[in-house]
Amino acid sequence: MSEEIGEINAVTEGDAVEINDENVAVSTATPEKACEVLSKMLALLDIDANVRDVPSNGHFKLAVESENAGRLIGKKGQTLESLELVFNRVLNNLCDKGRANWISIDVDGYCVPVPESEVPRSGKLPREEINRLEHLANDIAKEVKMLRKPRVIGPYSPSERRIIHLALEKDPDVETVSDAVADADRGKKITVKLKEVD
Repeated sequence: MSEEIGEINAVTEGDAVEINDENVAVSTATPEKACEVLSKMLALLDIDANVRDVPSNGHFKLAVESENAGRLIGKKGQTLESLELVFNRVLNNLCDKGRANWISIDVDGYCVPVPESEVPRSGKLPREEINRLEHLANDIAKEVKMLRKPRVIGPYSPSERRIIHLALEKDPDVETVSDAVADADRGKKITVKLKEVD
């Protein structure tokens, strides 16, 4: 993990409270609130940038202009992808109502590339696909508990893995573990196994 990605992930840990000055959840993710949250995140990373919202497919995305664009984008867009993920999670946590739309970040004209063949991230997954993955996760968990043997499934995209992990995170008997290394399409297999008893 690069230094930049580590810095971005750290924003959600020690400094998460500072993002929301009012310490009160807002009802929806307005363009103004989104700009404010991203601006504060970039300030925590010591990055001077101008953030504004721009229309995008009936919704909006955030455009960032900065002399540190290269640092924000990172190698093959990895840093920007991490920033976008953390930003959307922080914004979701500040909203008291669920947000259906994923907010993309554009840095000096660069957006995270998403191949057409790739399933969109969790913010854009169709409800039918989410339901299918949740049912699959629960079915595999039942099989693991019945046969007492781990099952390896996948590979899955980051958004698909997130749905599967969340579906089983509260199961007291099983746990999910993603492979450490992704394949060429960013897919990873998931192992569903019984939790070890202390």
